[in-house]
Amino acid sequence: MFFSLFLTFILIFALSSVLMAAETLSILSTSDVHQYLVPYDYMEDQVDETIGFSKIYTLIEEERNNNPNTLLLDNGDLIQGSLIGLYEYQIEPITEGETQTIIKAYNHAGYDAATIGNHELQDYSLDYLEKAMAGADFPFLSANIMLAENEDEFYTDPYTIITKNINGKDLRIGVVGFVPPQSMRWGKDHLEGNVVIKDIMEQAEEVIPELAQQTDIVVVLSHSGISDAPVDSYDARENASYYIAQMDEVDALITGHHHGTFPDDYADLEGVNAEEATIFGVPTVMPGSWGSALGIIDLEIAENKGSWEVVGHQVRHRVVDEDVESHPEIEEIAQDVHENVIEYVRTPIGDTERDITSYLARVMDSSVTQIINDAQLWWAEDEFAEGEYSDLPILSAAAPFRAGREDADYFTEVMAGGVTIGDVTDIYIYDNQIRVMHLNGEQIIEWLERSAENFNRIDPDSESTQELLNPEFSAYNFDVIDGIEYEIDVTNEVGERIVNAEYQGEALNEDMEFLVVTNDYRAGGGGDFPPAVEEDPVYAPSGVVNREIIMDYIEVQGTINPAPDYNWSISSFDPAGEVTFRSHPEAMDYIEEYEIPNISFIETDENGMGVYRLDVSNLDN
Repeated sequence: MFFSLFLTFILIFALSSVLMAAETLSILSTSDVHQYLVPYDYMEDQVDETIGFSKIYTLIEEERNNNPNTLLLDNGDLIQGSLIGLYEYQIEPITEGETQTIIKAYNHAGYDAATIGNHELQDYSLDYLEKAMAGADFPFLSANIMLAENEDEFYTDPYTIITKNINGKDLRIGVVGFVPPQSMRWGKDHLEGNVVIKDIMEQAEEVIPELAQQTDIVVVLSHSGISDAPVDSYDARENASYYIAQMDEVDALITGHHHGTFPDDYADLEGVNAEEATIFGVPTVMPGSWGSALGIIDLEIAENKGSWEVVGHQVRHRVVDEDVESHPEIEEIAQDVHENVIEYVRTPIGDTERDITSYLARVMDSSVTQIINDAQLWWAEDEFAEGEYSDLPILSAAAPFRAGREDADYFTEVMAGGVTIGDVTDIYIYDNQIRVMHLNGEQIIEWLERSAENFNRIDPDSESTQELLNPEFSAYNFDVIDGIEYEIDVTNEVGERIVNAEYQGEALNEDMEFLVVTNDYRAGGGGDFPPAVEEDPVYAPSGVVNREIIMDYIEVQGTINPAPDYNWSISSFDPAGEVTFRSHPEAMDYIEEYEIPNISFIETDENGMGVYRLDVSNLDN
């Protein structure tokens, strides 16, 4: 009896010793900052108190003051995105020996490491990334970008080992980074012949165990979203964080690429514990985008007989809002380029007689996709007036980039009147380059079938209210193709929705050939559109930017009126219940001004989005 009590006492004492030795390591993280240095939206040309790295730095300082044991990491997509990125790459390019303003800010903040995101690779030349890497006081990591001339050699360090001294004991922290392999296609012009990008899981299974053998803790910077699709699927290969979390060696996971937050957007996935903020037990954070939040993983660690163990955790998001101060030190670093970009975006280029908004762009033809397609067709008709493809009909594909993905304010809004460069960036937010595909009629239908996944399937016999739009589908993948006519039957299953697709009154078929104007993201397989995954573009002029084509078109026209031509529509049907969709809460003003039928306002939901009823029985009107 006495011996049992003695053993129990010894065990309690041993456990207490471990607990008494527990310390907190706070892993601070950002992702998808996209050169939003200060709280300013250059597309809207106005202050935005919910974004900006200058505000994030205020939070970083507060965390460091609360805990000396911190690590500061970035999860990629930092040097491109806001117009600061474009300005420093193309308008007033940084020169040899200079580096991007965001890198100067990150150096000042004292980052420990960053991973390379897809937008570091796909939009600008590798020289621009290498200027960032040369100017950074911290390493850029990637364990799946390899040299083209030797695919066994890494383009940059796959990982770094950071040693922190905690209470006189060294803690070795391994940090490794990954980027979607599809970046190779998205940035083909910049990358081909220079690097190759291997599958994330292939490299993770090789590199992470190697890193774990050298360290006490492994932290993964996964510039990759979260998907539970089959591991070898296109979606999971792009968004591999779900499978990384299933590796035993991983102690903390920082994700991004989706511009979302974890666990909020992924709580229903198997293996996700929303309360604990884990995927298969691994503490995980996804800290939004544009400097909208600081992600924090607090690891409770204990040293036991010369090795460290993770004994607990807490995951936090510190959200940026009007109560978070914009740090004056970052504002000073950003001041010159910020002022120059504001002057640039206010440059007038023409006028529009019509509001250009994306309020209805996911439910019917709209002015925002119309202006993009008008400009792309205008460019292509001149570009292909002569030569090999001059006899082929030209089509154009465009998507509404800002159509409510983030919140009720995330819509394109260019009102009638003067149009500036900033307005065009609101219409076309990405630095995509023009691409032209050579496809047949059947491939066009395949393209549109993928686009039609924008909609939920509506059961016409259901008496309950049904939501029209698929919340998991990104608006930037809802391509509208101009130059043909077609309908989308939302009562059909995925893959069987495109009906009455015609070119000049004749049904689309395999014998018809077309040129399709699109962008490098789509032509490189972005969005998993079958024709673009299977085919390469036939024309890929270097440096010709979709957004600049729109600017040129408006400047030449002087005054535009991009009224939708309604070349596509949802097929009419008689539902037993109501069909609704969500959009901007003030879209009804636009609907009434332009006398758009079949839509009525119901209410504003808890997220501030307007809820609208669509009369699907009379869409031919």
